[in-house]
Amino acid sequence: MAIVAALALASALAGCAPKSIGQATSGWDIRAAEREGELVVYLNTDVHQVIGEGFRERFPKIKVRFVELAAKPMQARLIAETDAGAPVADVAWSSSMDIQVKLINDGYAQTYRSPEAKGLPAWAVWRDQGFGVTAEPIVFAYNRKALKESEVPRSHAALLAALRANPERWRGKIAMYDPEKSGVGFMYLSSDLQAYPDAWPLYDALAKSEPGLFVPGAPLLTSLSGAHDLAYDMNGFYADWWARHRNADIGYVVPSDYHLSLSRVAFITRSAPHPKAARVFLDYLMSDEGQRRLAQARLTPIRPAGGAPALGAAGRPIRVGPALLANFDQGRRAELLARWKAASADR
Repeated sequence: MAIVAALALASALAGCAPKSIGQATSGWDIRAAEREGELVVYLNTDVHQVIGEGFRERFPKIKVRFVELAAKPMQARLIAETDAGAPVADVAWSSSMDIQVKLINDGYAQTYRSPEAKGLPAWAVWRDQGFGVTAEPIVFAYNRKALKESEVPRSHAALLAALRANPERWRGKIAMYDPEKSGVGFMYLSSDLQAYPDAWPLYDALAKSEPGLFVPGAPLLTSLSGAHDLAYDMNGFYADWWARHRNADIGYVVPSDYHLSLSRVAFITRSAPHPKAARVFLDYLMSDEGQRRLAQARLTPIRPAGGAPALGAAGRPIRVGPALLANFDQGRRAELLARWKAASADR
């Protein structure tokens, strides 16, 4: 009888736990998060105003603080703080998918069986620890003044054909991330090789075109205002933002034969001081409202409820998972970069 009474009491109390309309987080987690009262998020892009506004409206008892860091400094800071037992972020959220997966694999994340994760595609969730919350197309950006619409390559095959047909036209006119020095550039190279049978012929042709090589994305897009006509493998979010805020002459196309799709990966840190608030925030990012807020911030949401377009047959999502760890295999990395450098030297 005591057990029956205890179960009845638990059921009654569960009914009293606060709920958030439109978000599947358990009432117990929400109540515990409100007791914690605060939350720190490390992120590597400036979208926190829109996301923060929505989160604060829904959960006014939880104070959220965003710390914007580049991907590698974020990785170094999170490792150093965790290993030293110092205060650390509750959530790490970054577009550098391979770094996020490496941190998760190395034990810097904690498990959370999110009730919102069922709305994500299987490729976007790994070990109930890493959650991809966007599906951003990787595009070709270009200068409308330098390229006629008829000249813009609209597929990888078209770009390869253009480079072969008229190499002088493109010599020194293409900008791209440096696969050797840029983590994003190497991830794109690795992912292209898995997605496209003619990836090496294309990279060989790109190398021989004497491209401008960049590490950060801002100088790369800035170069489209003068030195370069086309940017290869650029996140559509950045191209769109640049066109709206910096240079209206920038255009971009989603390649028609295939396009990589990048996801911003979020996880709860192993030593999160406010783990329940972290759960609430993570679920918020995956919820219908959170996905709509991401769309307002011009990030492509991953769920249809947020306005996500279907990936279609041409979409090649970069999976959140162990395949990305190959980017840290020094032998494989050396092999791929040796091939790239040989093509560059052969120009």
